[in-house]
Amino acid sequence: MKSPHHLNLVAFVLLLTGVVGCTTLVEVDLPDIPPQGVMEASLRLDEAPLVLLTTTQGYFEATDASTLPELFVGNAEVVMTVDGQEVELPALCSGDLPPEALAAAADFLGVSAEVLTDFDLCVYTGLAEPSTYGLEGVEYGLRATWSEGGQSFDLSATTTMPSVPALDSSWFAIPPTSTNDSLGLIWTAFTDPLGFGDAYRWSSKRVNKSEEFLYPLGSVFDDVFVDGLSFPFQSFRVSQPGEEEEVGEAGFWKVGDTVVVRLEAIDHEVFEVLRDFETSVSNQGNPFALPSSASSNVEGGLGWFVAYAGVTDTVVCAP
Repeated sequence: MKSPHHLNLVAFVLLLTGVVGCTTLVEVDLPDIPPQGVMEASLRLDEAPLVLLTTTQGYFEATDASTLPELFVGNAEVVMTVDGQEVELPALCSGDLPPEALAAAADFLGVSAEVLTDFDLCVYTGLAEPSTYGLEGVEYGLRATWSEGGQSFDLSATTTMPSVPALDSSWFAIPPTSTNDSLGLIWTAFTDPLGFGDAYRWSSKRVNKSEEFLYPLGSVFDDVFVDGLSFPFQSFRVSQPGEEEEVGEAGFWKVGDTVVVRLEAIDHEVFEVLRDFETSVSNQGNPFALPSSASSNVEGGLGWFVAYAGVTDTVVCAP
């Protein structure tokens, strides 16, 4: 008499054979989708605008260091509208800069000098046009047009510079439940004005350790639950790209760090775009996450145009 284990094994083998025998190769013919233009534009208080233009590529197309420069657009006509007046934004390309100017350009663009050395990165800016600098309460328009590979691109967007938020205070604190007396979080307290529709974005950088402000996932929020209230919130630290963290230190600031925190008011429509973007990024690789689609406030393409009205504060991390 055969044992139950033997019978189970035979049944499993027969089932597996049946499944393999029923396998059918399904070929999916994906349609050719023409590339789309992408605008990533930002404007900060008392600063010139920065406009980065790229084009999309197919999902299965190879992406490496040799193909990345082909995605950037350096031959577009970019026009900003301020109070009904049109101002052309010329291209500024790293390949046209002398070596001694790369460090200053990297600081202005918020990237490393190595990036500008490796890639001929072009941005459009109004450094020489003070009328394009960010001012509270002003509505700004952008339009970018160019042709590439026989296809024409026409992208446009508008946004409004909000009022500067009221950042009340910020401080470093070690959680009471922490087992490490040198690692903690940063708290920020601010007051939201009365009236729904305000939105914000938070970022930080460690002095002498970060070249740029870094946004954590979940950096954007609005006042749907906090309208007119004064309240604090805590934030985790974002790792520098390529940074190797000590065991147990990821996400925390350390005693001895000096941190600049930045709270920025943004247009509510842009908040929705950035929220959807962060949701898509955080869902990558998660098979249980709810599906999400990237939104945009750019007509004729993808991306965003955001005006940041920001305020900063410096926190010295001490026990």
